[in-house]
Amino acid sequence: MRTLRSRLLVSYLAVILATLLVVAAALFAFATISSIRLTPALQQLSTISRVNQNEIVELWRLGGSGDELQTLLLTTAEQTGVRILVADTQTSEIIFDSDQTDDWVGDRIAGVTRPPGVSLPNTGRGSVFGTFTGPNGSKWLVFSEPNPEFGRVLIFYGVVEPTAAEFFNDYFSRPLAYAGVAAFMLAVLLAILITRSVAGPLGQLAEAAEGIAQGNYDQRVEPRGPEEVHRVADSFNSMAAQVKTTQAAQRDFVANVSHDLKTPLTAITGWSQALLDGAAETPGERRLAAETIHTEANRMARMVNDLLDLARIESGQFTLAPKPVDLAALVEEVYRSFLPHAEAKDIELGLEVAAVPFIAGDPDRLVRVFNNLIGNALSYTPPGGRVEIMIGNAGSQAEVTVRDNGPGIPDEELSRIFERFYRVEKSRARGEDGRGSGLGLAIVRELVAAHGGQVLVSSEPGRGTAFVVRLPIASGADGSPAHIRPT
Repeated sequence: MRTLRSRLLVSYLAVILATLLVVAAALFAFATISSIRLTPALQQLSTISRVNQNEIVELWRLGGSGDELQTLLLTTAEQTGVRILVADTQTSEIIFDSDQTDDWVGDRIAGVTRPPGVSLPNTGRGSVFGTFTGPNGSKWLVFSEPNPEFGRVLIFYGVVEPTAAEFFNDYFSRPLAYAGVAAFMLAVLLAILITRSVAGPLGQLAEAAEGIAQGNYDQRVEPRGPEEVHRVADSFNSMAAQVKTTQAAQRDFVANVSHDLKTPLTAITGWSQALLDGAAETPGERRLAAETIHTEANRMARMVNDLLDLARIESGQFTLAPKPVDLAALVEEVYRSFLPHAEAKDIELGLEVAAVPFIAGDPDRLVRVFNNLIGNALSYTPPGGRVEIMIGNAGSQAEVTVRDNGPGIPDEELSRIFERFYRVEKSRARGEDGRGSGLGLAIVRELVAAHGGQVLVSSEPGRGTAFVVRLPIASGADGSPAHIRPT
């Protein structure tokens, strides 16, 4: 029972069997406690009585002898399988018994009890029918209908009282068997149809999953079958697309990080070798070597720290130390720290501050967010350009916008810029001096999300890019803003 079809079939058969057993048990209980099981036998006796008495009356009128009448009774008993008893109406004494092996002649037939709730249509007045206990203790059903032609004689037609099991076997076992066979055939048909609609798409999913496991990330499946299978197929297609995107990003990351590590290592190796070989003879050359080694080492340290920070954030090992933060003061501090850098690049760095409530956040992490955004904007803005920082409110959130007039981001790239290790440029010369590991914006998104906020981006190629950070405003106990910093 490893296949879906066999399991469904076994399940259906179990349900069918259980249902048939319950129905059979209910019918058997009904046959046991109800007198209805006696009705068919009594109706049959009534029919035999009517036919046989008409034959007796006709034979009597034709002058038939007593032996001929007795022969007719014996023949009827043998052909119909009933026991015929002839009794005296006054004494109830049995004067004739069709059963020659267990003769009741001389005994009395009395105590015929009509079953409750049993009525026989088309019977005459004075008819006697019901259960009767024979002289030997056996249980019988008997029927008799008085006939004026017979005088003091009353003819009883009897059969052994049917048990509940016999009644069930005669009237219910065959229909239940037919129902079971029909249900079995239906179960087989349903199992085939359902497995065809489910197993087919699942098989396609399995093949596609194997393809992805072998490195073919273009696998997609057509959603078909039941709604649940549709959802699985849609989820699989989404997963496959994400896996493909992640693999591409990781390949880009490996290439980028390899280059970013190789460049400073080459510089460090070259200048350190120059120091060792004595090639840097003058104090100025030695100072240049030391400064270069120091700068490139710091560059590598920043990259490693970015990788470690992002790994901690994504693994859940990252925690915030929130407290009330004057967002405007924090951004102004970051703004002032970038002023010399902006002047050195001949970029105008502007700041516009509106009334800003306090927010609840981790100051060090927020400084990291705005350092990344402003540094990124300055790196991609050409000399003579402008970077604007705007602080204000957006409903129940504080909003910080960092806008530049750099080259912008193509529409097809815009949705991916927050991905880990992803960079818009395909060449190695990206940003200022080719620096940047593609982790800064991913870190920004994770840190802002950890504060319960969101970061949005909009861009127009050739005209610049704007990043918008929205953070929840800290509220006082009465739900009002805890503090409003004046402009």
